Amino acid sequence: MLFKKLDKLKRDAIMMAIILMLAGVFLIIIPESYINYTGGFIGFFLLVISAAAVFDFIGSKKALIHYIELAAGLFIGLFGAALFIFESLFIDMLSFFSGIIPTALGVAGIAQALILARRSKRRGWWILIILSSLLLIFGILVFINPLLVTPKAIMEIIGATLIYSAAVSLLSLIWIWPIHKN
Repeated sequence: MLFKKLDKLKRDAIMMAIILMLAGVFLIIIPESYINYTGGFIGFFLLVISAAAVFDFIGSKKALIHYIELAAGLFIGLFGAALFIFESLFIDMLSFFSGIIPTALGVAGIAQALILARRSKRRGWWILIILSSLLLIFGILVFINPLLVTPKAIMEIIGATLIYSAAVSLLSLIWIWPIHKN
């Protein structure tokens, strides 16, 4: 039972890493003329997710978790409406997160390596510290050196960050995941 849940969790982590890599590639290859349309498309997609959360709530048994999911769905819908209405919000949001995302992911990766990977007592766990430190250094360099003058540069940096962080999270499964012992 436990290993079935862990295998499902591992599949979910791998699928999330694949989605992050595809989103990163999308952000890198998108032409600059389509950036404003991308914000509107993501806003519309978030509105659809919000509508699905509302319909899911209507068909639920009204437990506390369903109210929490409804509130999260409504906040997602509010954010999606803002992205859909305000054209420059997507670029402003990306420029804000271009330094925060790699810094936060780097710190979280170092903490995960020190807490979980070191405890697994597998060889080479320190590689995760090096990879996460590179992500942290990259995030700090983005804050120090603001070369983010064009929306295309912002999109390329966020895309490369998503691809690299997804690759590091896939590699971390090697050291963190428990070994089946029959």
